[in-house]
Amino acid sequence: MKLYKVLAVVLNSRQMRDAHRILTLFSKERGKIKVVAHGVAKPTSRKRGAVQPFSVTDFLLRRGRELDSISQCEGREFFPGLVADLDKMLYAGHVAELVDALTMDGDPHGDVFVHIVKTLRELDKTADPELVARWFEMQLMAMLGYLPGLSSCVNCGGQVNGPIARFSARAGGLVCSRCAGSAGGISCNRGTVAVMQTLLNWDINKINRLRVSQSCRFQMRAIMREYLQWHMEKLSRSLQFMDKLNSFKPGV
Repeated sequence: MKLYKVLAVVLNSRQMRDAHRILTLFSKERGKIKVVAHGVAKPTSRKRGAVQPFSVTDFLLRRGRELDSISQCEGREFFPGLVADLDKMLYAGHVAELVDALTMDGDPHGDVFVHIVKTLRELDKTADPELVARWFEMQLMAMLGYLPGLSSCVNCGGQVNGPIARFSARAGGLVCSRCAGSAGGISCNRGTVAVMQTLLNWDINKINRLRVSQSCRFQMRAIMREYLQWHMEKLSRSLQFMDKLNSFKPGV
């Protein structure tokens, strides 16, 4: 059939030519799809609101020789809190970039779609967008088979003893003191590891109960950035921009 329906999150949008745009969608039914949105940049376009980044939208798509195109669309869910808060918008952009970088076109992942929507909903209302982003990072890596080892040494299988552990992105998780020399990595305390395990095991609606120290946040931020960069081969543009903004803030 030339026409098919999907429910999808708009991950990003880039200009094509004239008033046309190319959208990257992540759909519940078909995974990641790139589509052409004809004329949506025109101020009079009725599709314009439904194709904004981070919108959850019902699409009727038409198959094309190179890219499919939007025949009809209707926005189902929007997140105004993201637009009103720069940090939230940047974390939402980070979520979208992770999904775009780590998934393949046309590879269905219904669980990933559900987690994207959960994360956008929580980002929209939370007072702690960074912790929400850490939750999504852990969940996404688990769903896609990239979960770091957090219980024993990923190099030799031995116990990781003592209050200080070491996390190696290259090795894929925690390493013991004997393996740390060859694996390298970042020092972290066991409390940080425990918080990461909690984020993996808890649903998103419970994480606002967590009380996470600044030192733990700093360590998690460093660990996940190095680990994600190892798999993505670069840091997301959203986090790079956030780093630039934070460089102008005292004490950050």
